[in-house]
Amino acid sequence: MRKTLANNILLKMVSVAVAALVWLLVVNIDDPIITRQISGVTVQMQNEAYIESGGKMSMIEGGQNVVTVEVVGKRSIVDNLSAEDLIATADLKQIVNMNTDPIMVPITVNCSKLKSENLVPNPRNLSVDIDEIMTQEYIVTVTSGESQPRKGYEIGTLSSSPDKIKITGPQSLIRKIDKVVATVDASNLQEDTIMKAGLKIIDRNQDEWDQDGLDSKMNYLKYDTSVPEVNVSIDLWSVRNDIAIKGSYVGSPAEGYKVEKLTFTPGHISVAGSEEALEKLSADGNSIQVPDDTIDVTGKNSDFEVKINIENLLPENIKLTKDTSDTVIASVDILPQDSREYSIPTTSIIGQNIPQGLQLVYETEKIQIRIRENSGSLDQLKESDIKASVDLTGKTEGSYQVPVKIELPQGYSLVEQQNTMVKLVEPVNGS
Repeated sequence: MRKTLANNILLKMVSVAVAALVWLLVVNIDDPIITRQISGVTVQMQNEAYIESGGKMSMIEGGQNVVTVEVVGKRSIVDNLSAEDLIATADLKQIVNMNTDPIMVPITVNCSKLKSENLVPNPRNLSVDIDEIMTQEYIVTVTSGESQPRKGYEIGTLSSSPDKIKITGPQSLIRKIDKVVATVDASNLQEDTIMKAGLKIIDRNQDEWDQDGLDSKMNYLKYDTSVPEVNVSIDLWSVRNDIAIKGSYVGSPAEGYKVEKLTFTPGHISVAGSEEALEKLSADGNSIQVPDDTIDVTGKNSDFEVKINIENLLPENIKLTKDTSDTVIASVDILPQDSREYSIPTTSIIGQNIPQGLQLVYETEKIQIRIRENSGSLDQLKESDIKASVDLTGKTEGSYQVPVKIELPQGYSLVEQQNTMVKLVEPVNGS
């Protein structure tokens, strides 16, 4: 009986051992140890205060804060891991040598499901730069970009609160900053408004620094405000059109010559201004006066032009509207004393020898003819007395600049030859 019981115990032990061996074989076959590469693991720096306590800051070289980790473990675990399951850190206290360029910091990877020795980062070290801490103060530049308020309004003034801001960061970055910009959207505004605007960094190459990304330069900047934004006040001004440009001249032209005409192009402009400034402009006749000494005709014996920056002549709290040029051209016509300028409508110019099947079209409304009196009197010469024509012999379809033949009554002569632009086209609808 005892012998039989002993034999059963031995048999049972052998059975357990066999079962355990089978289980190990099954596990190793169904859930083997495998090696896998997991990319896109972000490395976080630790103990940055350790560096900053010495008046310096650490920066990761661009794109170097992402590593690939070699993972070794059971298939059931490894196959279900992602980059988010791995925690990669670089402890700045573990820097071995501060005299290298760049400085290398060992990377450690941890995972709650695996031992650290089964997690190998590639590269094994994080490249960092150590730079001096620098603080610089910048005026906040406020802009509305391409946005526009409702029709009839222009942005008069933009101001931010605070109007300047201090930024602290690595010296190499701070010295690259050109300006700090706050952009607001003024689309369809019709009253004064205050709105918040985030701050953008523009470098000396006039490139805007990316706000996002773990390796963004912005991550190394600290502001003297709780968040990098300001309050922007937008003051709207009303628009006023048809503001006349007026002015005269100084000096006398060359002997035997006179100033025939002074014209400004454009003759009228659009401005925007505060309520008080527009009231004052209205009291001044809704005009902008060009100082006389801007245009000097002394010794002149031919036409000339003067470019004027009209923006410099605007009263306080008045500005040009967005699409108005800041340049006005003063054109001065200088003629001999015994001459006069006449405007001849191009519709009265006779076309001669127009090619068959084509129609004559003038590209200007009028031409200016300068006539000198000989034995006749200009006071008695009428525009209807002036006969004008153009000869289109040999011309085909297209545009041409052609001389204008002028016939005058006896006692008068042309000061100079006049040309005009014409076009020969096929008649519309066969007309």
